[in-house]
Amino acid sequence: MRGSTARLLQPIVASFALFLSSCHPTPSGAWPLDLWSTLPEVEAAAPAPPWSRPFTPRTVTLGAAEVRDLSQISPEQLKIFPQESGGQIHALEQRVGSRLRWHTGIGSGAYFSYVPLGDASVCPCTYRVSVRSHGQLAELSRTAVPPLGRFAPAAIEVDLARYAGQEIDLLLQVEGPHSPLPTLLHHLMPPIPAALWGSPMLFQRQAVLAAAPSEPGSRADSSQPSQPRQPNILLIGIDTLRADAIGAYKPRQPSLTPAIDRLAAHADLYLNAWSAANSTNPSFSSIHSGLYLKDTGVYDLHTPLPKDRPTLAAELAKAGYDTMAIISAHHLRDQNSGLGRGFATVVTAPERFAGELSVNLALDWLTQRAPRAGRRPFFLWLHLFDPHTPHVPPKPYADGLRPAGPVGLAPVASWLEFRPRGPRAYQELVLAGSRDLYDGEVAYADQQVGRLLGFLEDHGLLAQTLVVLTADHGENEGEHGLLFRHIGLWPGSAPRGRRVAAMVQSIDLFPALLKTAGLAPPPSDGRDLRDLTAAGRPGRREVFAEAANHAGAMVRTANYKYMVSTGTEKEMPSGPYLYDLSTDPTETMNLAGRGLGVERELATDLARWQSEPGLTSGTTATPQNLSNEETARLRSLGY
Repeated sequence: MRGSTARLLQPIVASFALFLSSCHPTPSGAWPLDLWSTLPEVEAAAPAPPWSRPFTPRTVTLGAAEVRDLSQISPEQLKIFPQESGGQIHALEQRVGSRLRWHTGIGSGAYFSYVPLGDASVCPCTYRVSVRSHGQLAELSRTAVPPLGRFAPAAIEVDLARYAGQEIDLLLQVEGPHSPLPTLLHHLMPPIPAALWGSPMLFQRQAVLAAAPSEPGSRADSSQPSQPRQPNILLIGIDTLRADAIGAYKPRQPSLTPAIDRLAAHADLYLNAWSAANSTNPSFSSIHSGLYLKDTGVYDLHTPLPKDRPTLAAELAKAGYDTMAIISAHHLRDQNSGLGRGFATVVTAPERFAGELSVNLALDWLTQRAPRAGRRPFFLWLHLFDPHTPHVPPKPYADGLRPAGPVGLAPVASWLEFRPRGPRAYQELVLAGSRDLYDGEVAYADQQVGRLLGFLEDHGLLAQTLVVLTADHGENEGEHGLLFRHIGLWPGSAPRGRRVAAMVQSIDLFPALLKTAGLAPPPSDGRDLRDLTAAGRPGRREVFAEAANHAGAMVRTANYKYMVSTGTEKEMPSGPYLYDLSTDPTETMNLAGRGLGVERELATDLARWQSEPGLTSGTTATPQNLSNEETARLRSLGY
C-alpha cells in the first residue's frame, strides 16, 4: 500500500487499562538482592596495574551497540539512525583472573540470575559461578563468554535451592588470558580482558514479611481505633503497546502476554479505552492530570505540564503516600514533561532503560521501604519503553520464545514458541522496526511486569495494591501503509462484547484513582471509570483526542469516527476524515464530503468541544529548548 491513497489515511491510537481492585493468590515470598549495588569482597585478583580495578559497576546496553546494515542506509539516514540498539541495564564488569565474593543467607527456592553480556574486546573467557558452604567449594555453572551480537544473550539462572537455610559465599569468576604488568617496553595501559555480568540478581524464597512494629498513633497501634487502609497504587505505563498485542484483548495461540493475561483475569478490563493523545509526553500528561491536551497545553516532547495543574502524584503525596517514579525514556524526564512533581523519588534513564532495569529499580525501592510498608501506602509509576523502536528484544524473545506461563520471580522452567523460531530482518531499516521483533519486545515486557507483580504477590502486598496497566499510545504496523510511526489518529483493534465494553478514556483514571484513595479529585476532564460503567451504564457517548504537534483532532462514537487533519504531518494530508466503524473497522473508505448527516453532527460536536473554555486558566505551557543532541535523540526514535 506504500504510495497509495490508503497510506494517507491515519488511524487513532488506542490506549487500554487493566484495573485491578484486589487479588488473593497464594503468597510464596521472594526477595531480590541486586549484586550490582552490593559491593563484594575481592577474594582473588591477577597481577594488574595499580589503576586497574577487579570489578566496576556499569550501566550498559542490553544488546549490541549497532543494529543497522550500513549497506542499506543512506548517508542522510545514518545521521539520525539510533546509535544504540537496546535499552540499558546494570552490569558488573569483572577483570579476568579475579574472584568476587558475596556472603549471604539463602532461603528456599533460591537462584542466581545474570545475562552473559560478554565484552567488546575479543576474549576467549569463561564465566564461573561457585558456592562455598561449610568450607566446601562447588562450581555450579560454567559459561563461555559469547561474542557480541545484535541481540543480548538469554539470561542464565543458577539453582541455589540445595543451600536453603544455610549461609554461603557466592563466588563469581572470569577466567581467561590476561596481560602482564606493563614494563618499559610496553604501553603503560595494556589491554586487560574483562566480561560483563548483566543484571546480576539473587532471588530467594522466604516467609511473607511480618507487619512493621507499631508506633504510638500509627495505624498498627492497637490502642487506636482501626482505620481503613488506603490502597497502594501501582501505575504501569507501557510505551507504544498495541491493544491487540495483549492476549486478554485479542486471543491468539499462544498469547504473547501470559503475565498480563493473568492480571487481566483478576481485573476490570476496559475493551474500549482511548488515549487522549498519540505521543508519549502529551498522553502521560493527560493520564496524570485528567485533562485533555487543550487543557494541559502539552502537544510535544519538550513542553512540561504547567506547575499549577494538579497531578496524581501531587495529590497523593499531600495525602501521605510514598511516591516513586521510574521513567524509562530520556524525553519523558521531568525537565521535558513536568511529571516529576509530587514524586519524592524520580529515576530517569540517561537514554532509555530496558524493562528489567526499570523493574529492578522498582523492586529495590519497594525493598527499601518494606519496614515502613505498614505505615504509609505507596504510589509507584513505572514507565516501560521496550515495545518502542528500535526492536531489539534479548534472546530467546528475539528468536520467537517466551516463558511457557507466568512465573513471577521464579526462574523460567520452560519456554514456548509464539512464532516459528529464527532470525528476523527489519521491515523498517531506519527505525529498526519489525513486527515479529515487536512481538518479542512485548513478550519481554510482559515477563518484566510479571516479575514486579510476583514480588507484590510473594510479599502479600497485591491484595492491598490497586494495579493499573495502560499504554500511552499504540503503534502502526502497516495500517494505512505506515510502519512503526505513531502519528495521526487511528483505531485500536480490541474486540468487543467481553468484559467492560463501555467507552472510556485514559483521563478517566485521574478521578478514579484519587477517589479510590479516599480523596476528592480536583476538577478535570476525566470522569470516574467506575461511575461511567457501573450497573451497565454505557460509558461515554463520545470520546475526543488530539494529535501531537497540533496535527489534528478526533471525535468518535461507538459506530463512527470523525477527524480533521491540519496537515502538520506530511503523512496525514489536511482535511476531514469520516469512517463507519460498524461496516469498515479497518478504515479503508473515507466518507467525508458525501453530505452524510452523521458528518455534520460529528463535525459540530468536535468544533464545540474544541471551542469550549478550558478548565484551567493559570500558567501557559511553555516549550523547553532542545539541544542538538536531544533533537538527534528524538529523531533516532522516529519523532
